[in-house]
Amino acid sequence: MKKFWHNTRENKTIQEELTAQLRKLTDLQQKPMTQLQKNMNCEETIIKDKQRFGRVRSSTMQLLREQYGITTADRALWRVSARKSRGYFQKNSTF
Repeated sequence: MKKFWHNTRENKTIQEELTAQLRKLTDLQQKPMTQLQKNMNCEETIIKDKQRFGRVRSSTMQLLREQYGITTADRALWRVSARKSRGYFQKNSTF
């Protein structure tokens, strides 16, 4: 019996999308980045993930933590969540 979570086609497309985002981020990282740029890239990735899936996937956070460090990724997640709870995204876009 095939389990519903073993949808390999969907998993492959999601994995390809994550690797494309990682490639984009590594291209940006080849230039020296300031902490502000790292924070903005983390937040942008988190916002896109929340818009597409309604939440931030653990795989996305693992990649961000590897790419930017644990504290940078966790703080970016906290900032995005705080902005959402304050209603910032309701005015500007659908979240």
